[in-house]
Amino acid sequence: MIRMTAQRARLALWIGSMAFVCVIVFIAMGSLMPFAVGAIIAYALSPVVDRLMILVPFTKPSHESWRRGIAVLIVFLIFFGGLTALMLSLIPLAVEQISHFIEQLPTIIQSARDQSSGLMEQYRSRTPEDLQVRIDAMAGEAARAIAAYGAYAVQQTLLTVTSTVGFIFGLAILPFWMFYAMRDRNAVAPNLVRAAPAEVRADVRMMLSLADRLLGRYIRAQIILGVVVGLAVGVLLALLGVDLSLGLGVWAGVTELIPIIGPWIGAIPGIILIAAVDPSKLPLVALVYFMVQQLENNFLVPRIQGDALDMHPAIVILLLAVGGAAWGLLGLIIVIPASAILRELFWYLDRRLRGQTPEVAFASSHVNGGKREEMPSSSPLPDATEVSP
Repeated sequence: MIRMTAQRARLALWIGSMAFVCVIVFIAMGSLMPFAVGAIIAYALSPVVDRLMILVPFTKPSHESWRRGIAVLIVFLIFFGGLTALMLSLIPLAVEQISHFIEQLPTIIQSARDQSSGLMEQYRSRTPEDLQVRIDAMAGEAARAIAAYGAYAVQQTLLTVTSTVGFIFGLAILPFWMFYAMRDRNAVAPNLVRAAPAEVRADVRMMLSLADRLLGRYIRAQIILGVVVGLAVGVLLALLGVDLSLGLGVWAGVTELIPIIGPWIGAIPGIILIAAVDPSKLPLVALVYFMVQQLENNFLVPRIQGDALDMHPAIVILLLAVGGAAWGLLGLIIVIPASAILRELFWYLDRRLRGQTPEVAFASSHVNGGKREEMPSSSPLPDATEVSP
């Protein structure tokens, strides 16, 4: 029988408290959506805050909070000021494109109907009747399945985003929360480590560092990729004279946050729009999306994101299916970094259980360039040939 010592009771208290917090976060996920967006922005801007601190002329340790606060204010002014100026400059263009699109909408609808009717006539005339029946049945089942899945995903996403009072309150206080989170970010981990039981403090510090490094690297890489892809798609479509090129560029940048399938999702609206409005431009528009995707896959992702996650594409697609079915659009965005963090924590704990010290287990992690196959061990397991019968 295991004796419940004070140390074990305190460790059980910590584990129970963390489990309780995770349950509360899951229940309140909709209200926490604005804070998730704020955390993403804060992670992206934190390195800028760290570099700006050297320009703030306070040197005493007691002035650390003031230094970070002033640096955060400078970053806020630059970031939100630039964002406001960008929006003000793009609003006239967006209004013009939307107005032109609305004017052309009846023509677009009629053109789409004519083209679909022509394609259906060719399909009916060239396809045997018995084959048409089977194809129509399969197409109907596929359409119903896609519609049901799409409706469920949209419903889950809307329920997450529109959690009434909590969501609105989160949007209102988001700038203030971001300020304090960015100013006191460096004090969070040390305080958590000091509050943890003494026997697990080193592990808590290492696991927090693993999660922080991986999440920060992933978020910054995805934001850069989204901006570059969105700008490339928007500019190239505008040069081709495609309606709503600004909105299509923004959509391509947002969907870039979804690994693997994001570029394909981002291309669907543009392909459908140009096929309905001006089919003669369809090859050029398809070529634009293909070129941007090749640029992303062969140049941007290896150089910007590198091997931050090191996940096989088959595993990524499976995780996206699970995340999308469970939490809609939000699940598609968070399931990959969350899985990568859990994977790193799993292998860290595995190394610790094999006898490695916290420092060695941390240094052997993928985040630090280590390899699981080559990780050193302070007390390795005996080889099967060395075990006496």
